[in-house]
Amino acid sequence: MGKKGGRNKLKSIAAPRNWNISRKEGIFVYKPSPGPYPSGSSYPLGVIIRGLTGIETSSKEVKVIAKTGKVLVDGKERHSPSFPLGLFNLVSVPVEGVSFRLVPWRKGLVLAKLSAEESSKKLCRVSTKTKVSGGHIQYGLHDGRSILSDTLNLVPGDAVLIEVPSQKVLGQVKLARGSMGLILSGVRAGQTGKIAEVKKGTISREQMVRLALPSGDAEIPSRLVFPIGTEKPLITVGVAGS
Repeated sequence: MGKKGGRNKLKSIAAPRNWNISRKEGIFVYKPSPGPYPSGSSYPLGVIIRGLTGIETSSKEVKVIAKTGKVLVDGKERHSPSFPLGLFNLVSVPVEGVSFRLVPWRKGLVLAKLSAEESSKKLCRVSTKTKVSGGHIQYGLHDGRSILSDTLNLVPGDAVLIEVPSQKVLGQVKLARGSMGLILSGVRAGQTGKIAEVKKGTISREQMVRLALPSGDAEIPSRLVFPIGTEKPLITVGVAGS
């Protein structure tokens, strides 16, 4: 009888091109488990610990550090090395006293080191907005979580700043003229600029955002622009020295 289901292993050479890992040090890497992010735009927790933070090097040590709850993702213990992490996820290792955030860059997601003050702040983009039982408004966020709020006035594309793991709302940013926008992918990934205009979509053309970047104005699909603040970013979105 043939094997059913997908493979639970992933060869290093076949890993997504935007994974910032060495493909010649080992044959296999961890494969991300199903979650809120597509496999091509997420990292397994084991790959982050072993290949990006540089804290541990052996696969056995990675399993131990994860199984014993020494790694926090968005403030919660995650025990599976295959747990998927994506845009703006927070990774903390309390025993080492370090915290990181996954931010976009030209070659994919990279780690930005954080101060203790920022280690519990996460910016999430609104994906859906629905009215639920009792007349309350529920916002679905880009990382799979949801929050109930009758005071926020957001639409899909806007962003909300929350504290993790409590999900306490700390602020909000509109995808609108005057806000700062972060480009998520492409040759300009990681660049930020002021939003000059948000053009409504049509049947044949999706909603576009015109950004004033250091290299000049650019018109980019709104799905690739993340609002991050007004006068300055609400969180660290770049890598030191870049």
